[in-house]
Amino acid sequence: MDSPLQLFRELLPFGQLSADQKSAAAVRGLLDTVAGLSPQETVAKLASSVLPSVNQQRNMHMRFKLLEDIRHEAEQALPTMETGIAQAVLPLPLEATTAALHADNLLKGLAIAYAGIARSINKSQLNGALSHLYHRSVQRAMAMIARRQLLAYRAYATPSATSWLTLHELYQMVRGPQSEPLNGETAPIEHEYLGALLFAYLEPSKFPRGDLEAVNICSRQLAAYATIGELALDTSAGKTTDSCFVAHPEEGSPGYPLMRLPAGTSTFGSLLIDCTQVLAALDRNITRRPGKTVEPDLDAPPALLQLLRVAIGGKSARRFSRTRFRPRGDLVTGFQAVVSFLDGNTFSRRSVDASSRYDGRDFSSSEWSLIDESPDGFRLRFIKGEKSNLGSGDIAALQPRESSKIHVCLVRRISTSQVRLELGLQLMSPQVSVVDVSSENETEQRAIFLHSLPAYGKFSGLIVPPGTYQTDQTILLKLPGRSLHRKIGTCMEANEGLEFFALDLLPD
Repeated sequence: MDSPLQLFRELLPFGQLSADQKSAAAVRGLLDTVAGLSPQETVAKLASSVLPSVNQQRNMHMRFKLLEDIRHEAEQALPTMETGIAQAVLPLPLEATTAALHADNLLKGLAIAYAGIARSINKSQLNGALSHLYHRSVQRAMAMIARRQLLAYRAYATPSATSWLTLHELYQMVRGPQSEPLNGETAPIEHEYLGALLFAYLEPSKFPRGDLEAVNICSRQLAAYATIGELALDTSAGKTTDSCFVAHPEEGSPGYPLMRLPAGTSTFGSLLIDCTQVLAALDRNITRRPGKTVEPDLDAPPALLQLLRVAIGGKSARRFSRTRFRPRGDLVTGFQAVVSFLDGNTFSRRSVDASSRYDGRDFSSSEWSLIDESPDGFRLRFIKGEKSNLGSGDIAALQPRESSKIHVCLVRRISTSQVRLELGLQLMSPQVSVVDVSSENETEQRAIFLHSLPAYGKFSGLIVPPGTYQTDQTILLKLPGRSLHRKIGTCMEANEGLEFFALDLLPD
């Protein structure tokens, strides 16, 4: 039963309690209207109609609760949209672009609203009295920003500088000038912050989009093993800096490896993120024996974990400088399409060669500008042609215009923006052949034979569809005029589109 004072407050036409109750009721009424809408309609309405109404709520506890209600409603729609964006062709078609904009607007709006509560509390110097609400608001804001960044990575786009500036600001608000020790409320915030930084340091643009969820989950688990502190003026002393990164709170970026810090750069106010124990955690997972339990237990295949280790260990720097030039070329992607392209279409662009082309094309090509070239790769920019479901780790065949030479590459980096799509390609071998491969008790298979692998070692390689062969299996390669017996060696790379094996010589 309501007290007389409660009833008296409700009778006042401009009472604080009455206004807050009406504001909350209005928001909940709007939330009821999204029932039955499609995921995209739900997200669009939450961002455009429901979320702005929360700002009218003056009671910060009630505002936080209403934001939680909106967030829970969004969880019913966002995963479907995120999956669709991750599976869309590149460059993103209009429908996927519209969905991405709606999802981004909602996540951005939620982050701003949660951060607004934290800033209001901080400005009013009520951090102590409203400690729980303050820290929960900061953590929620960081989580929304990190999810927004993951949404960008799903389309191989670069997260905005503003998102990084806000993350840094929120962390600095909690950390404070005194660098106070962590407690039960601040530890999850630092973990959220380190998780976002670590995910960026793993270079998501270098992974297939299908692996991004696993990489993101691994980064959250590994964040518990990273440490953060002030960057000392003298970084030459002490342990190795290969797995350390520098982040500056006033820069709109996650930072960069410490070993790439330009000479003479001011480090005042910078943070040092030490990932030495992250490497140790990855090593425990890579080398663990079957059935053995390790901490953290990363649910990812060894090949993927090895790529994470390379990114964190500072061993992925480019080996050659690039030369800028501007020719154009045609690109074919996907294992079967590349096999078809190589198998009878490796002629030059001269009109006199048209009569020699294979007419039964099982591939489609797109036109690209070759922006940069190095001894072991290319950087391309999309011009026109068929869109495809590109991903890092895919195989691609590149043929520059007015050339009969075809370069077989693996896609190593993808970058998208509103105006362009760019690829980074690694050249696999100076000599490539499409071969028939046979093995005992198995049907003959088409495969791509890499005669040499300069970037890997003194052995040859084989690219096949996933699940075709296993390590230590003996095979026969049928090349024009000769056959080679080889043994399947180490699996160098594997994804949903291909497996790349080293080939071992058989003993005499």
